[in-house]
Amino acid sequence: MSAANWKQIRLFVEGGDDLTFAKRVLEPRLKGKYNHVQIHTHANISDDDLMRHFGSLERMGSDFFLLVDYDRGPCIAEVRKSYAKRYKPYLGETQVLVVRSMIEAWYVAGVPSGNPFKASIPPTVDSVDKQAFAQIFGKRAESRTERRVLLQQILAVYDWGLALQRSASLRYCAHRLGIAE
Repeated sequence: MSAANWKQIRLFVEGGDDLTFAKRVLEPRLKGKYNHVQIHTHANISDDDLMRHFGSLERMGSDFFLLVDYDRGPCIAEVRKSYAKRYKPYLGETQVLVVRSMIEAWYVAGVPSGNPFKASIPPTVDSVDKQAFAQIFGKRAESRTERRVLLQQILAVYDWGLALQRSASLRYCAHRLGIAE
């Protein structure tokens, strides 16, 4: 394969649960489109180091996106603008993908109706945050260890098509990444 046809993408996600989701759900789909896929957490990377990463990726002509939770913004457009401004000139608003409201919503989105958790999943999940996640899954969502096991179990039965129907923010992200079905 010539260098001109070689494509890579990097996703920068917030934390560990985001990384697990991206690796199990997004990465396999991205591998059908890209020769090289890398996913990193950005929560503990300084802004200066992140700027250097973005600048380097831009010079290489790589695709890269920053995934952030909506949890602290007045509206999605403002969240995108604030991150683009923060990492200007290397990151544009279209490269900021906003998880609404938190990564827990994307996990819940793919839980099938007849699920082993006996959880009742709402038809749309973009308002699911940590508290709503705990209400849906009960005690299993409270303990950090049990929660991690629960997230892995959710991913084992994850329904991508259903997730895209239930979550507008996941659907938008999938379209931006070119992996929507």
